[in-house]
Amino acid sequence: MAGDIRIPLYLMAALIIITPAYGTAQEPLAKVERTLNEELKRLSAMHGIVIEGLEKTKTALAPSVQGPLRQQLQKLLADFNYVIIQTPDKEIERVLILRPKEATPDIPEQIVLATERSGNHHVVRVTVMGSRSMAIEVSLLVDTGASLVVLPSSIIPDLGFNADDFEDREVQTANGPVKAKVGQLRAIEIGPEVVYNVETAFIDDSLLGRNGLLGMNVLGRYLMTIDDQQNRITLIK
Repeated sequence: MAGDIRIPLYLMAALIIITPAYGTAQEPLAKVERTLNEELKRLSAMHGIVIEGLEKTKTALAPSVQGPLRQQLQKLLADFNYVIIQTPDKEIERVLILRPKEATPDIPEQIVLATERSGNHHVVRVTVMGSRSMAIEVSLLVDTGASLVVLPSSIIPDLGFNADDFEDREVQTANGPVKAKVGQLRAIEIGPEVVYNVETAFIDDSLLGRNGLLGMNVLGRYLMTIDDQQNRITLIK
């Protein structure tokens, strides 16, 4: 017929083959997340094993697992305490889920200090730092009866203090109340530990004896144990 447009058959076949290719890309399948409870039930049914304590796993999501059954169970139950019961031929028969694992408690920091003895008392060497970072090493008697650190007034110049760095106060000692100049040390170094801004009483050397006192405003920050046999104290944060 005049005016008809004829398309060769081989072109029609090509069109039929090519045309469906447009617009047919498929969206990737969304990954299905299972709860740990669901995944354990699936393994139980697949392998014919009994899993007790599933109610303890309801709120947890299951990680992706593969491999042998034992390996899958170990990964799925990594956050739980559990028991695997085997048959005589070492096949898994039953799994008992006990409880979620508890976080490992932090190990407390310990400061162990060697001491010297002064009668029944223990004496430690510490470094005290005054103003303008001036510091000296002193021996302090460990005294749980002293509320403050106590130092001899003769070392005030060595620590760089001025007269207006102190206030006059009466402090209580084992020998009764005495007059003291009370100021603030910039820091005390006790072994590896540094305690900052420590209120300290300075009293006349003749009233103090050979050693200063390490009082409760420092010791009270720690749990302290005293080892008389080994001559050491342990401070636990």
